[in-house]
Amino acid sequence: MSGALLTGAVALFLAVGGATGPAVGPVVAGPPQPDLPTSSGLSVTMTVLNDGRPASLLDQAHPGWAHTGIGNSEKVTVTVHLAGASVHQWQSHLDAPDAFQGRVLQDCRGDEEAPPQEISCVFPVSAAAGPNLLHFTFTADAGRVVADADGYLMGGELGWRAGWEVLDATGQWSQISRDEVIELPATLSSSLRYVVINSGSTPFRVTNGCDDTELAAGAQLICPVRGVRPVQSLAGAYQRRLRLQDAVGGTAEAALDTTIRAFTGVFSLDRTSVVIGQPVSVRATGLPSGSDFPLEYRLDQEPVLVGTTRTRDGTALLTFPLPGTSPGTAHVQIEHDGLTVASLAVDVTLVPRAPDAAPPVWPWLLLLLAVPVALLALILLRRRRRRRQLTAPREPPDPGPYPDATPATREPAVARRS
Repeated sequence: MSGALLTGAVALFLAVGGATGPAVGPVVAGPPQPDLPTSSGLSVTMTVLNDGRPASLLDQAHPGWAHTGIGNSEKVTVTVHLAGASVHQWQSHLDAPDAFQGRVLQDCRGDEEAPPQEISCVFPVSAAAGPNLLHFTFTADAGRVVADADGYLMGGELGWRAGWEVLDATGQWSQISRDEVIELPATLSSSLRYVVINSGSTPFRVTNGCDDTELAAGAQLICPVRGVRPVQSLAGAYQRRLRLQDAVGGTAEAALDTTIRAFTGVFSLDRTSVVIGQPVSVRATGLPSGSDFPLEYRLDQEPVLVGTTRTRDGTALLTFPLPGTSPGTAHVQIEHDGLTVASLAVDVTLVPRAPDAAPPVWPWLLLLLAVPVALLALILLRRRRRRRQLTAPREPPDPGPYPDATPATREPAVARRS
């Protein structure tokens, strides 16, 4: 019973110590190293330095990285853990059939008087682009001890693209060329951000960007700089110096510079409804004067260039027909230096659209005429009936049962009858 309590106390002490302090012992980087299928119980580790830490090459799903090209070689360290096996004369061989230019690696040999606990060798591998298979073979004491392992090294290069982007008049993000000065209308709502894209194969991090997450091949980092606001408050000079560092230790710097200027230009259409084939005119005023200010005009229904203008006095006028535009709402997009600075909507119809007419008046006129005519007809009919009553002959009154009696003598008889 006391032994069980002692064992429980020791286990509790070890658990508390492991939770409150760092573990003492070697730190294994990467996936666990598998035991080799040999009867001697030997095991092999194969690593390369990535991000300053040993990365295992024995996991094909997550291989280590190396730079490719002439003069680039990566140090691959292979260690054989003897697990108590007695070894004196040994030889380590690493075969890299996919290596750059088929370079053959020199074997690593040793002759030990006292049996070591482990044997490590470093092989400089010039990796080719893509996955590189590494086959390792270890033999000792005339073949009495044998072990082998397969590793995978991924060769690649540090490649990137970076640049500024702004919101244009259509609400889409448009790229800005390096060191470009862009001009946008002062009242246009826009925003600014920079984008970094991994165009190479080796993953890298932007160490001083908005996020230092590792970017795999094809991934991008988007960093907002200014939120949506009028260009008048967005104008200014912007600079960024971004530091890139890949997994193999390669570094690069991306320099981003741009300047945004605001102009008080106004763009308008001469009409808002146009028949297909008829011309439409776009007028621009308040543009920067004293310099060549090129403009391009496109239709969103058919992304074709319908005209260009250049101005030096701050105004521009372009008239063009709507070519092949289908009925509906078309947008005339006005571009300057590749950026859409205005988008004007025009209603496109097959036939001229009649102006909105006032409600017809004739029903009310007919009603006004019908009422007096009806009244007049009623009056005439009433008069006609009255005239007939006046001109018709009157019948003598009925004398009753006493035709010879006078009215004075008949009246009492009528009263008596009643």
